[in-house]
Amino acid sequence: MGSKKVVVLALHDELESAYPPLNVATGAASSEAEVILAFSRKGVNILKKNYTPVPSDGMEYLPKALKGFNAASIHELLEIAVETGVKLYVVDLDMDNDADFIYPTEQVPIKWVLNEAASADLFLHF
Repeated sequence: MGSKKVVVLALHDELESAYPPLNVATGAASSEAEVILAFSRKGVNILKKNYTPVPSDGMEYLPKALKGFNAASIHELLEIAVETGVKLYVVDLDMDNDADFIYPTEQVPIKWVLNEAASADLFLHF
């Protein structure tokens, strides 16, 4: 059986929305799948060096709960993703070369992401 292909689209940057795409991407990559992790205009904030995850209203308990479970931080999960071969893309973003991202990314149109998703074994968006 050949390698699986997984496409994950991160749409939001709230704390509770940042974990699922990173967890899926790192899990799939650790299973030797080809993983594309794309970030929307709002989700792209996760890639910024100064990103501080803030929970949505009603989820204020989450940072303390994650710390209590000794969960990896968003930046730690992003590092694991890159180390395991996850490819990072930003979607339809008018960014300049000075984007303050932690890791290099490639800018692609949403049509490219959807074409990749159509040929993937799994496509998820969060």
